Amino acid sequence: MEIVVPVDLSEYLKTPPPTLATRQRSTHPKGWEPGVKWDNNEVRYVTTDILPAMEGEVDFAKAVTEMGIEIPSGYRVRIAEMRYDPVAWTRDDPEQKFATTKPAWRYRFVIEPDSSVPSVDGIAILNSLTRKPRSQKALSGENTLVLNINDTQAGKDAGGGTEALIERMDHFLTLAEARIADDRKQLGDLVIMLGGDLIEGCSIYPNQQWQIDLDMRGQIRTMTGILLHSLDRLATKFPTVRVVAVPGNHGENRLNGKRNNRHDNFDQLCAEATAMAATRDPKLEHINFNIAYDQPALTTDIQGHIYALTHGSIYGKGNGGDPATKALNWYKNMAAAHHPVGDASVLVGNHYHHEVIRNFGSMLFVQNPAMDGGSPEFEDYSGQSAASGMSSWVVTPESRFTGYEVLR
Repeated sequence: MEIVVPVDLSEYLKTPPPTLATRQRSTHPKGWEPGVKWDNNEVRYVTTDILPAMEGEVDFAKAVTEMGIEIPSGYRVRIAEMRYDPVAWTRDDPEQKFATTKPAWRYRFVIEPDSSVPSVDGIAILNSLTRKPRSQKALSGENTLVLNINDTQAGKDAGGGTEALIERMDHFLTLAEARIADDRKQLGDLVIMLGGDLIEGCSIYPNQQWQIDLDMRGQIRTMTGILLHSLDRLATKFPTVRVVAVPGNHGENRLNGKRNNRHDNFDQLCAEATAMAATRDPKLEHINFNIAYDQPALTTDIQGHIYALTHGSIYGKGNGGDPATKALNWYKNMAAAHHPVGDASVLVGNHYHHEVIRNFGSMLFVQNPAMDGGSPEFEDYSGQSAASGMSSWVVTPESRFTGYEVLR
């Protein structure tokens, strides 16, 4: 007789049977997993889940925000890629037991700065500057007046933007005219130094588009107008005028943060456009232009003294210390390499936005203040600020540097 012993399986049934670890199958095609990625340029890419067909940026922006992604102010959503599957296996609900087939669209969007830059008409503002021409008695001296135009950064929206820049330049020019009238008995010719960073640029650093009020064309057009306006008011007072121009880092034509080459610089384009216009104007045809092509510095003889002009960003590379020390170390390197800069008795720099005068004996270093409206970010993290102004001084056969004054 077979005896069956009842077995209580309840304890065993409480523990599920062991399972093998398995890889979770993706419900999305490879490379189309929903999410957000950034590239090297800090551009945000958004890949969506399955969505209905969409048209236009309004739909695109709505799809992105419904994913819980904030679109920063001043940015736009652009479609970068779309994938369509007419019979994709889909589940409308994660708990749905069986998948069904239906048409499916997947999208990849780019969240990027809106390239439409608010624009002002700098030329119209310049033309609105109505002033009665200031009469001036003839110059009767032989000394040279040096005036500097540098770090204007046309198109920068800080400090009131382009309109405020033109107002500052108008003020500086009025002060320069007054100095010329006061010193007319000792002056005979004029040197204008264009020290670089005449324009702000559009892609010098990430998201710069949101800190400008002019696009590149507008910056070049406005700055060229400012230079011609300046020459109309200053150069016509002197029988002999020289303009010496060097490039700045903000003028560099950059792609992905890197400059294209040494000579592709929009500061120099402004100077060249000004020179071309001046040669066709009988009032300005007496001006001699010396514009650097791919050199970071130029030398020029003023009253027998060799001057070197550079923007200043060049000696910030690999030379430690404060700006004056950086300049001195670079100057020594140029002298050791028998570069013409090494023969200069006066080195004029810019770039650092505040004035410095340091006498190193055989070389005098002069750093000009900027003419822009200030840099709020720099002031926030450094606690420093510098008033804008136009540097001016006089050169005589006996003195390489005298009568220094910042016109403010």
